[in-house]
Amino acid sequence: AVQDEVKSYIIEHALMPGDALPPETELAEQLGVSRNSVREAVKSLETLGIVEAKTGAGLFVRNFSFDPLLENLAYGLMFDLQDLADILEVRFHIEHSMIDQAVAAVTDEQIAELRTLLTHMAAAVAQGESYADADRLFHRTLWTNVRNRSVGKIVDIFWMVFAQAQRRSAIPANPDHAAVYQWHVDIVDALAERDVEAARVAMVRHYGNIQTLLDEMRVARNGQATLTN
Repeated sequence: AVQDEVKSYIIEHALMPGDALPPETELAEQLGVSRNSVREAVKSLETLGIVEAKTGAGLFVRNFSFDPLLENLAYGLMFDLQDLADILEVRFHIEHSMIDQAVAAVTDEQIAELRTLLTHMAAAVAQGESYADADRLFHRTLWTNVRNRSVGKIVDIFWMVFAQAQRRSAIPANPDHAAVYQWHVDIVDALAERDVEAARVAMVRHYGNIQTLLDEMRVARNGQATLTN
C-alpha cells in the first residue's frame, strides 16, 4: 500500500517529528505512484497520527501519539463488552504481576503524592462526583519508578481505553465509589508498608469491582436488547 511506502520513506530518510516530507508531487515521483494515491495515503496517515498536513506549509512528521489508537479502540469496544473484558484482564495481569516492582521502587515522596490523590478521591466520593482524573493519575503515579518504563504507559493506555469505552457506552454504570476508594487506600497502605502480598490482594479487590461493573453493563445491555426485540 502507498501509505506503507510513505512510512518506509520516513524511516529510510531518518525523518524525525517536525521534519518536512517532500511536496505531494515530488513524493509521488519518488515513490513511482500517482499524486492521488499519495493524497489518499496521507489522509490515512493523518488519521493514524503519523503525519500532519499544515496549510501553506506542507506535510510534516508528527510526534507519536496513542490518541488515534485510543479513539479507535474505545469506539470498537463500545460495541463488544467481551473485548472490553479482555482488555481489562490484560491490564490486571500487568499490574498484578508487576506490583512487586512498584513496592520495591516506591519512595516516600511517591506515597505522599498517592495520599494527596486519595484526598481528592475522598472529596469526590463525599460529593457524589466522579474522580476519574484522580484515578488515572493514581495509576500513573503508582508506576513512576519501576525499571520498565513501558509499564506505566501501557497501563495508562488500557485505563483510557476502558474509560472512553465506558463513557461512550449507552449503558449506565453505577460502581460503588466508596468501595473503590477504599481499595485504593489499601494499595497505598500496602506500598507504605512495603508489603507485596497486601498490595496484590488490594489489586485483586480493585479489579474485581471493575469486573462486576462490566458484568452489570453486560446484563443491562442484554436487557435493552430484549426490550427492543
